[in-house]
Amino acid sequence: MTKLTAGALLCAAVTTLSGCGIFGKDGYFRDRGDDYQLADSLPPLQVPEGVSVKHQEELYEVPQISAEVDRGEFVVPRPQALSVNVGLDRVKIQKLGNRRWVLVNQPPDEVWPQLHYFLRTTGLQLAMSDAGAGTMETTWLTFGESPETKDKYRLQVESGVQPDTTEIHVRHLAVPLDSQVGGAVNWPAQSSSPEREGWMIDEMSGALAAESSGAAASLVAQAIGGGKVKVQVMEPAGKEPYIALGLAMNRAWATVSHALNTGAYRLHKEDADIRVFYVTYDSERELSEDEEDGWFSSWGSGKGEDKLAQSADAYSLQQVLANIDTSANVEPALFANMQGLGGAPNSNIPGYLVVLRGVDDAIEVRIRNTRGLPLSRAKTSELLMAIRQNLI
Repeated sequence: MTKLTAGALLCAAVTTLSGCGIFGKDGYFRDRGDDYQLADSLPPLQVPEGVSVKHQEELYEVPQISAEVDRGEFVVPRPQALSVNVGLDRVKIQKLGNRRWVLVNQPPDEVWPQLHYFLRTTGLQLAMSDAGAGTMETTWLTFGESPETKDKYRLQVESGVQPDTTEIHVRHLAVPLDSQVGGAVNWPAQSSSPEREGWMIDEMSGALAAESSGAAASLVAQAIGGGKVKVQVMEPAGKEPYIALGLAMNRAWATVSHALNTGAYRLHKEDADIRVFYVTYDSERELSEDEEDGWFSSWGSGKGEDKLAQSADAYSLQQVLANIDTSANVEPALFANMQGLGGAPNSNIPGYLVVLRGVDDAIEVRIRNTRGLPLSRAKTSELLMAIRQNLI
């Protein structure tokens, strides 16, 4: 008998037996896709006396189903869609002053289980994991080069400034080995050791960069940090639009400064004390930067002869402030109690003033012309959106 004939007979035999219990509802090769609906709950694990119970958190939420619900019609909610910013690296380490954090171009609900996996594979045990607060804390550990201390890490996971991004902030704490510890930890404003904080950041960013961008999402972590939104373009009815930033002032100033040096914007003058930027905006400049840097693109776009920028560079910030119309009663009063306002008006000064007002976690970014007056609603929205898309 040839191999072909034997194979044909085997196929015929399988086909014949398909009605004899191998396939079908009760067969060996039946569809088991709905077997989970018949699963029963098991009693919780009984821990021996004298052993403390560590809090455990489910990474993947199992919805509660009441007895009267038709289980066959239940639809598991889909995770939030992955939206990675095109052209950007998936994992970056960002720095502001002496602070560093990891930026991941994935939403927090996808990064959360990856962090659990990273800690587990590196042998770091978790003492606490709270998805609602976006916080993980390791147990106390010791480094071989410093046996006189014990160390602990906290990872703070937050939504990033851009949509579908995640920021991971690391804090390190070291105390003497014989210190009595227990209960809530009093975390310092700065890490005890910048070097050990840096070690965690480098190890974590490397591990996250190696992970597949198609990682599963945790439904539990979809509301990390209480769902706090760090950036919103607000357009209240009958009032000028503005950007609301849920950031500390130094972070807000730095990220707005970056945005005003990107794309169609050009930053000419700034004063951090009064929180004012003097900028120009040229949408044609943004379009020309997207072209190839060839001879024809430079000739057609006017590169090397930016008359708008050259004109703006001729003015100091003091001259621009002296051009503000102090007689206009405009709400909100962005320039109240500032020195050097008015007195030398020059309505031909090009560009705009970008002003930051407010306190930490409640900052407003507004834009006015060089007379300090509001723009049209459409123009204000256009300029604000150009800032918003380049915040970091």
